[in-house]
Amino acid sequence: MLNSLLIILAIILSIYLGEKFDINTGLIALAFAYLIGCFVLGMSVNDLLGTWPTKLFLVIFAISLFFNFAVVNGTLNKLANLLLYKARKFSFFLPMILYFITALVSGLGAAFFTSVAIMGAIAMALCKTSGMNRLHASIAVSLGALSGANFMASAHGVLFQSILSKTSLVDQAAVMTKDIFVVSFVYPIIVMAMLLFFSRKKGNAQELKIEKPEPFTPKQKTNLVLILLLMIMVLFIPALANLFKDVEWLVYVSKRIDISFLSVVFAIVAYFLHLADKPKEVLEKVPWNTIWLVCGVGMLIDVAVEAGTIDLLASLINKIPAPLVPVSVCVVAGIMSIFSSTLGVVAPLMFPMIPGIVAATGLNPSLIVVAIIIGAQSTALAPFSTGGSLILGSSGLEEKEQQRFYNDLLYKATPLCLLFAMVATAVLMLIYR
Repeated sequence: MLNSLLIILAIILSIYLGEKFDINTGLIALAFAYLIGCFVLGMSVNDLLGTWPTKLFLVIFAISLFFNFAVVNGTLNKLANLLLYKARKFSFFLPMILYFITALVSGLGAAFFTSVAIMGAIAMALCKTSGMNRLHASIAVSLGALSGANFMASAHGVLFQSILSKTSLVDQAAVMTKDIFVVSFVYPIIVMAMLLFFSRKKGNAQELKIEKPEPFTPKQKTNLVLILLLMIMVLFIPALANLFKDVEWLVYVSKRIDISFLSVVFAIVAYFLHLADKPKEVLEKVPWNTIWLVCGVGMLIDVAVEAGTIDLLASLINKIPAPLVPVSVCVVAGIMSIFSSTLGVVAPLMFPMIPGIVAATGLNPSLIVVAIIIGAQSTALAPFSTGGSLILGSSGLEEKEQQRFYNDLLYKATPLCLLFAMVATAVLMLIYR
């Protein structure tokens, strides 16, 4: 009990000290993992080193390395602008269009941070020319970036499955990862439809003034082909192997398909084809801060498992009446995510609790995992989180207007999105019976 409380305190201190002194939370968590693991729990240094999440490290590094080519050479940016140009006659539906385009850009490999940076700047510029509501645009970009990143073969999806595979629910990891994507993609569409319905009187059918983008360059076309090839190999070969189980070579290949290693292979091909004019930028854009965050906190979470902390937290949640558990974990994840990372803290901390919660309540594990993720990701628009700060920074507003927009993101968009996530969780309770 005392060791568990010590680790909980270490997690809270890691987040607080990281914010206070602008130090990567993962580095502080790694230090706590060493001090508590080796000197309090008696773990050997080799045992501690064994908690380093090698697979997570490789997933984030490899996927971002390959898809950074499309960012550096402007492929994703041009694709987003081209899609907006095609939809220029439907200005009233612009928030919904922004959602789908951001989801596509994110799902094609830009993931959350890059897609928010790209689409957030475009959305804020469109707000000035079209009169589109900034909050609606912000919600569309944030939820679109998250839903796309949650795609099974994209960065978050692969990461979620990797974390779930370390729990006793390993056999259901793929199904739960698919459910995360489906729900996180569908429920924002309903949210955007509701926002459009309530703002319909302010809508207009004026054509947006967007210049037609230049055609894709040969390098950008090649980059798109490589992305499609990677997606086909990762998604369709395993699907074909399930359909044709008697074809031995297909089953053999399918079992060895791994998106991390394939991403490295495709990245090397991209290097050979000179798809980036400045190859060093590709490596520099790898999210090293995220890697340290996820891996450092991951080590501390493994130390927490060793100390029985996860079981303790799960037992506390189990004291809540079973019908309230899904909404409760949604709210807890949302509040935690305001001050920490979904990938680095919330998912590694709460996913290992799911087997205990399921055993005690009899609830569907997919319901719990989806509630955690949509809750955590609903507060991404908080202005001191990465998503909110990126959109705020690209708003181009003067001081007073920017302060007003800051307040709107914090006091309107963030609680509203969390409320939507809670309602979605309540509805899912009827579906996952």
